Parts: sequence; C-alpha cells; structure tokens
Amino acid sequence: MKEIKSSEIAIIVPPVRSYTQRLPFGVMYISSYLSFKGEDNVILDFKNVNTNEAYEKIKNYIINVKPKFIGISCFVSEVDIVRDMCKFIKKYSKDSMIIIGGPHPSINPYYFMDMKFDYLVIGEGEHTFYELIKTLKNKKDINKINGIAYIKSKKLIFTPPREFIQDLDSLPFPAYDKVDMDFYCRPNAWGNRPIYLSGLNISSARGCPYHCKFCVINTIWGQKLRVMSAKRVAEHIEYIVKKYKIDSVYFIDESFTISKERVYELFNLLKEKKIKILFGCQTRVNLIDEKLLKFMKKNGCLQVELGIESGTDKMLKVINKQIEVKDIVNAGNIFKKIKLRTFANMMINLPGEELKDVKKSLNLVKKMRFNVVVWNVYIPYPGVEFDKTLDIEDLPKLLKGPSKIGTNEGEFYDLLEKKYKFAKYDKPISEVVKNLRSNTFYPKDVKFTLNPYYWYSAFLMFSYLFKYQYWLGLLRSKRKIQYLTNLPKILFLYS
Repeated sequence: MKEIKSSEIAIIVPPVRSYTQRLPFGVMYISSYLSFKGEDNVILDFKNVNTNEAYEKIKNYIINVKPKFIGISCFVSEVDIVRDMCKFIKKYSKDSMIIIGGPHPSINPYYFMDMKFDYLVIGEGEHTFYELIKTLKNKKDINKINGIAYIKSKKLIFTPPREFIQDLDSLPFPAYDKVDMDFYCRPNAWGNRPIYLSGLNISSARGCPYHCKFCVINTIWGQKLRVMSAKRVAEHIEYIVKKYKIDSVYFIDESFTISKERVYELFNLLKEKKIKILFGCQTRVNLIDEKLLKFMKKNGCLQVELGIESGTDKMLKVINKQIEVKDIVNAGNIFKKIKLRTFANMMINLPGEELKDVKKSLNLVKKMRFNVVVWNVYIPYPGVEFDKTLDIEDLPKLLKGPSKIGTNEGEFYDLLEKKYKFAKYDKPISEVVKNLRSNTFYPKDVKFTLNPYYWYSAFLMFSYLFKYQYWLGLLRSKRKIQYLTNLPKILFLYS
C-alpha cells in the first residue's frame, strides 16, 4: 500500500478488519464527501498485516502526525478495540478530537459512555461529519448540528436527529483512491460467497421497508427505501470495472430486486456500455419472479442470497418476516427450474422455537436444495425488537463467537444457555448446531459422515465450478495469474 500522507483529518478503520476484503463503505463515503467539500483527509485502513501490526501502524501515524480530527468507524463487535484506541489517542495526541460513527453508535450510543471520545455521529455520516468538522474549525455552536451526541456533566447530550439523505445520486463515489485497492481486488471468496472471484461490493440503496424483529437495519438507514438511479449505478460499475479490472460485483443492498424496473434498466444500460460483469445480490423470496431471474442470469448473475430464516410459518410470524413457507417454496422452485444458485440464511434459537421447528427448517433446506446454507444462532444485538438485548459485559464473548467449532465453544455456548436461550429446546444449542452441520456442509467444520445429503450439499456449494458463466468470466479476466497466486490463501480460509 502506498504511504499515507499527513492530514489533519484521519478516519480509522479498526485494525480488527485488517483481514477482510469487504470494502469499508461507510468510511469511504464520508471520506469522498469530505474531499468533495474541499476537506483534505486520509483513511487509515491497513491490509496485508495481522490485527496487531495494523494497530501499530495506526498508533505510529497518530503519534507522528497528531491529526486534529480523528474519525473512527465502529461495528458492534469492535467496541473493545475502539475504547482502547480512544485511550491511546487521548494519551499520545491529546489535542485530537475523536469522532466515532458507524452502526454501533447509531444503534446504542450509551455503550460509549465510558470511552474518551468527543462526539458521536448518529445515523448517516456524510453530511453530519462534514458539518461537525467545519463547525469545530470555525468555533461555532455544535448544538446547531443535527445528528450528533456528546457527554456533558456525565450525561449524553443529543442534538435533533439528522434527516436521511434522499438523493443518493448526489453523493460522490466512495474514496477508492484512499484504500488498498490492490488488496481488495484480489480474487476472493468474500463477495459472492463462496464463489472465487475478483470483485467488489457495491451499495446502491439504503433503508428497508420491511421490519424483521431480529434486524437493526431500520435503526441505521431508516424504513423508507432510498435508491440510486440505474444510471448512477451503471456509471459506478463502469468506473470500477475499467479502473480496477474486476470480474464481479456483489450488491449489498438489503433487497436488490425490490424495484424490478431498476434492475432491468441497470443491466440494459450496462449492455449499452458493453460492460460484462458477473454479479451476486441479496433479496427476499417475495421480491422475485421467473422473468426477472432469467434476465438476471442472462446478464451475469451467479448467485442470489436469501433471508429464509425458518421453515415454519409460526417462526416466520414471530420474527415478522412478512412471508410464508409457501413463498419460500415457490421462489425455491423457480431458482431450481432456471438453475440459478441460491444462498440461504437460516436462523435458530428464535423466541419460542421448538426442535420440531428446527427439523422443519432442515427439511425445507433439503427440499429446496439451496447451494449454500448458513445456520445463524440468534443473538439479541442492540437495537433488535425482542424483549432482551445483549448486556454490555457479554459483548466481547458473544459477538466474537466460535469462528470454528471447538474454538471458544464452551464459553460461547455456556453464555447462550445461561442468559440468551430464547428457544424451547430440551437440547443444548451447541448440539442443535452440531446436528445441523452434520446435515449441511460447512467448510470450516468438515464432517466425516455417511449422510448422503451432507456430501450432496458440499457438491451444491461448489457447483459453480461446473458453470460455463463462471469460466467465461475467468477467460475474460485480466487477473488470470492472480487467480492462481491467491488461491492458496483462499484454501487456507476454508480449512
């Protein structure tokens, strides 16, 4: 990565993300908006190093440069490292003003009461962060800025909420020039999981009109859907394809197909621009039809990620998913008919869930033959709508979780059983997970079993290797050598 210049505004991507190839979009949009407004800034996002090395690089920059303003992005799982960074900054660059933003301060700002910060950005950050910087520079009244919080007399003071940005087309492209694009563009399995491709995530919408009780997206982006125009999205894709020579994109919009007309318009525009790109997306089973999926497949779609969650109407109603099992079956049959890959997110430990409900979920997975199945254990993240949310002292243990069966398993599952078991199982959650993973293939927990469906599910997961679309994309690629050189790293991630 090129050397980062000195700047009075530095925005930090927490070092625990040093391994991930998912772009830090929130930070990149704030950075590009600041630049658009004439405010020079840098992003501290160190890659190709482990977490400790990335943290040391951040510390060295702070000591040597002492930026006047330091922004820190914070996910819910990053509270501990952000707290530690704040202590370090106030010790070694005491005049720096610390501004924390991102999902977690927007969802639960009170978790930051014990941190040495100056301001929190609540909600969308582009306009708020810029206005806060300008106001502080000009020594004007910060209480006139909507969407911030700060501590005064040991109390958290909030200014009025910031209105959401309605015209997303008005935002400049993310600050690709300020992060390590050589790293992010390497072939990887992060985007269209588990498809091995050179690609980038892309965001083209904010908000979600649905209100699933386990989800916090409405708290962050609002319930009203706001979308970029097809023209703007096409321009964005054209830019990153031509500049960074990538082979795929993954739309991280909550429900990419919510506007079918926009999907049609987008790929017709890309066709006019002669942009050929493989892609994946996520959406809901009630927002697709056969005509749309055929069109998407014809235009490069390799996989669609679906929030299935449960195989029973009872549990779907509990979580307010606003679909029924028949909707899932109908969608699944269309995917099977046109031979388009599916990624199914499933969830267990839901309030009131019984073992018979889990069995029905497993039976649905087998019936629909989803290519990838992930069994998520429900954890009450701050901001969810069920009665109980995580106690702050339990955040480090539960949010890290066992990255692999056997790693921190006892501590993780013991805490779930004692305080956060919402299901009505007569078995431990760990046993339920173990049984599910004995039926559906999971790369980091390979089983040696005679269960035929288990091995069939392994074939389904990696069946993209037999798809002509995939190999045509690789033949067009300008990164052929990189696919070979980066493959050992990907195999290591699966091991």
